[in-house]
Amino acid sequence: MRALVPLLPLFLLGTQAQHGAEWTYSVQISLPPTMQVTAADGTRYIAEQMHFHWGGASSEISGSEHTVDGIRHVIEIHIVHYNSKYESYDVAKDSPDGLAVLAAFAEVKDYAENTYYSSFISHLANIQYAGQSTTLTGLDLKDMLPANLQHYYSYQGSLTTPPCTENVHWFVLADSVKLSKTQVLKLENSLLDHENKTINNDYRRTQPLNHRVVEANFMYLPSSEYVLASELQSSLSKINENLFYLRRLLKR
Repeated sequence: MRALVPLLPLFLLGTQAQHGAEWTYSVQISLPPTMQVTAADGTRYIAEQMHFHWGGASSEISGSEHTVDGIRHVIEIHIVHYNSKYESYDVAKDSPDGLAVLAAFAEVKDYAENTYYSSFISHLANIQYAGQSTTLTGLDLKDMLPANLQHYYSYQGSLTTPPCTENVHWFVLADSVKLSKTQVLKLENSLLDHENKTINNDYRRTQPLNHRVVEANFMYLPSSEYVLASELQSSLSKINENLFYLRRLLKR
């Protein structure tokens, strides 16, 4: 990985859907063209759709398609865009510089649910079966993304679903969305496939880089730094336990 600090933050424009966004059975949200993102080089991309990838099965509890230090997150969010130099997504998807995907991870936290996702997830009941769709009103993508949009990884890659064309500029946010366990379980267990089986493992495993260069616009810390922090926390916990027993002995 190469740290490229001069990369500028991403700029999101028109993230609020004025007239509602359609969410279909395929767990895909069709987005209005007013939603756009501008990359560090000034290229403007127009939003096309948003979708999710998750695990859910007992052996596949995490469903992100990207990993950081080999660690996968429970859910990965993709917002697919096309280059504004092309007249439509259909034209851009076959062009060498046609697409960009803004990706974000979601992780489970044990506190109250993420209210920005509450209405969104409540609509799952309306698209449980194939062929169903529902309309989301008041959707603001910025609220559904991590608070920190300044830091991200960037590389040239492909779509993760067929036809897997090699024409995607990826922007993977370093920060993550926080969801409650209940919210994650609802997303993982609410939708059924054509055989009326719960849709699980809706993701492709992380692929080899194949000499691609992944850039980051922030100072990336290797995993060893996090291991050291974890070890420090463990040591502090043991010290607190020893102090607890020492106090009990002194009181006797």
